[in-house]
Amino acid sequence: MKAWVVEKQDKIENNPLELRELPVPEPKEGEIRIKITHCGICRTDLHIAEGDIPLSKKPVVPGHEIVGIVDKLGHGVKKYKKGDRVGVSWLYWTCGECKYCKRGDENYCPHIKRTGYDVDGGFEEFIVVNEDFAFDLRNINLKSEDLAPIMCPGITGHYAFRISEVREGERLGMLGFGPTAYYILRVAKSMGIEVYISTRSEEHKRIAEKYGADWVGNLANEKFPKKVDAFIFFPTAGTLVERALENTLPAATLVLGAVTMSPITISNYTANLWGRKIKTIYQVRRDYGNEFLEYANRLNLTIEKEIVKFEEVPEAMLRLKKGEINGMVQVIEF
Repeated sequence: MKAWVVEKQDKIENNPLELRELPVPEPKEGEIRIKITHCGICRTDLHIAEGDIPLSKKPVVPGHEIVGIVDKLGHGVKKYKKGDRVGVSWLYWTCGECKYCKRGDENYCPHIKRTGYDVDGGFEEFIVVNEDFAFDLRNINLKSEDLAPIMCPGITGHYAFRISEVREGERLGMLGFGPTAYYILRVAKSMGIEVYISTRSEEHKRIAEKYGADWVGNLANEKFPKKVDAFIFFPTAGTLVERALENTLPAATLVLGAVTMSPITISNYTANLWGRKIKTIYQVRRDYGNEFLEYANRLNLTIEKEIVKFEEVPEAMLRLKKGEINGMVQVIEF
């Protein structure tokens, strides 16, 4: 099978992705083999290719926003049959036995395996996964090209939304408006929550307003019209965290959505941090993923996207780096 492989990390301009021919994987007991039809391209894939994140295995096939069709069953598989549509996210496998798994916090499992990082991911034609870690898409009415990005920004966004603890009738603020924030906005508005968006991008301002944001501006030079009950923060700039906190009410929760961040400094503890909670997103969870798929199906959560041919993946990732993609996300179509 054809696969895009990273063995030597380098700037995307220097073509770290190599097109190789790899053996088609065979499913073991309890596993299903998926013929991939679509895979979203995530900024994390870019970080893995360029070396911002060290390789967990070498070589590795990136990609963790996978949708495809079951084409072969390992011994003992009960949930699926050939021809079923399924999805695979960043969460490839957890042990089920550690204290975190047993208490429902599988995203903290010390033995976690992550798709496109610890195991080969979706920039290839086939993948195998344990049946319990595949998302059931048989009764979801969305097209596969819309389901692929749900496997990462959608699920991740819902995780951030859930731990923000924002409730109906309250106000939610967000700094940065990419695909993850888009999904949060759509769900929050369906629940009667006011949403304030800060972004520098004129195109992202247009999309936020189109889908019902109650206020859209730029916290760099203005404040929210009212302080918010919860805040979800996406930039990697730790210097902006206190600016976000300045716009929250006491008892508010601030969720940091970045994987890495520059140093965070709080200069006025009493005014801006006292009484607030700060949380971080850590991996993803299947329960939040399944919950979000129900929202996505009910709300028909399509997204503005750029369809990418498999052969065009390196060029597409270069456009992603430059901020020149046509839409909010990129989806490989096989």
